[in-house]
Amino acid sequence: MNKLGINFENVLSIKDELNITVLDALKKLKSMGISSLDVKFERLTGENSYMKEIIASGIGIGSVFSFCALYEKDNLQKALSMVDLCAEYKIKEIMLLTDILKGGYSTEQIFNLKQNLRRIVKYAENFGVSIGVENVGNPDYPIKTAKQTLDFLKSVKGLHLIFDGGNYYMVGEDVLESSKLLAPYVQRYHLKDYVPFDNGYKAVAVGDGNSSCKQAFDVLKEFYPKIPLVIEFPFKDTGIFSAVEKSCMYVLTEIL
Repeated sequence: MNKLGINFENVLSIKDELNITVLDALKKLKSMGISSLDVKFERLTGENSYMKEIIASGIGIGSVFSFCALYEKDNLQKALSMVDLCAEYKIKEIMLLTDILKGGYSTEQIFNLKQNLRRIVKYAENFGVSIGVENVGNPDYPIKTAKQTLDFLKSVKGLHLIFDGGNYYMVGEDVLESSKLLAPYVQRYHLKDYVPFDNGYKAVAVGDGNSSCKQAFDVLKEFYPKIPLVIEFPFKDTGIFSAVEKSCMYVLTEIL
């Protein structure tokens, strides 16, 4: 069965909303069918690490992610440290995000980004760790459209995609067509659903929006039948527990 996960940043929001501990929030989500977490690297290291609570919950870490300044030449240290942590805890996937620069990336910065990714992928292969990138719904991000995504995936051998249909929707891409184009490269599916709102977009429970979540899954599963699914809301969103609960029910009964 496909694992159903959630982003740990959303777990912290739920902890605050319900005024409970992180461990209790994790246990509550586990009872709803959550069995995996996508966790920011910074939440697993240092004095403020949540590693003990996550281990105690019995929920696995499916992926570690963080923003890195990968547009800078030879800026690899943080990403390599992420690989080392994953190797230590037997975590198999990393999602690397590069910093968002106002006005977008220059040709040289794109070159540096690809070159850094090549070296990180090669290093990670030594530990059986997979490196992926995500399409981000920001006009200044270098991987936002399906065409840009495909260019990166073809340019960096061994690189995978964390497919985020909601992010494609926010930049005006056809989510279903994007899934058809990129399916062979996808290793993880972030379920974010949106509706138009006040000249922008508002995140809603999975299944309540326009991000073609089920239709895209039906395409992606043809290439990866057990693709992990991750419910995700914008990290600044609060009061999301009921929407997460509804999303879990929808995914488990209507998508899987």
